[in-house]
Amino acid sequence: EAVTNGGTVSAKKIIIATHFPMINKHGGYFIKLYQHRSYVLALKNAPSFDGMYLDEDEKGLSFRHYKDMLLLGGGSHRSGKQGGNWYELERFARQHYPDAEIAARWATQDCMTLDHAPYIGQYARNTPDLFVATGFNKWGMTSSMVAADILTDLVQEKLNPYANMFDPSRSILHPQLFLNAAESTINLLTPTVPRCPHMGCALKYNKAEHTWDCPCHGSRFAEDGTLIDNPATDDKRM
Repeated sequence: EAVTNGGTVSAKKIIIATHFPMINKHGGYFIKLYQHRSYVLALKNAPSFDGMYLDEDEKGLSFRHYKDMLLLGGGSHRSGKQGGNWYELERFARQHYPDAEIAARWATQDCMTLDHAPYIGQYARNTPDLFVATGFNKWGMTSSMVAADILTDLVQEKLNPYANMFDPSRSILHPQLFLNAAESTINLLTPTVPRCPHMGCALKYNKAEHTWDCPCHGSRFAEDGTLIDNPATDDKRM
């Protein structure tokens, strides 16, 4: 059964597709995932070109066009940490596209796995009727199609040739595991408020977006404490 604030839903099989899985009891996703923010500027009067271009550097920029606008992406950082955000993109635009005009701006947040491959399949080894799709690592448009294909087979108890590749219970022995554990430990022991209601980590203020962000698992809150993004399910604690 899925118990919500609005009632209880009964089902033989359930898929958790909540961006960051919010059930901590199974699967260990709170240690296997972290969240990463990325920023975009939509520029008018910027050079036009065909295709999409992505810098091979992890902190590089991306370029693509939509109608008469250049979409400049980058400034990314782990949620709750400091990063270049829109300021970095604005500096680049002023230097390289001095005649460009900022038409819009936005940010997005993605779940990142230990080995850069999504977690798609059985939520945990001991939950045969509970499934998950998460950790698309900024490739949601393609990974969501893979998830739909695999989960369609799994809930019908059919074999899928790609299921093992994306199995959420695969090995967690990767360097990112220790970085995630260190980040959680540091922020759990930081004696400041406000705290994230998800697992009690100390929140950090995001000056660019005027929000309180969790560096452990990526929950985000408005300045007044209202929940914006999961895995937290309640407003922040002061």
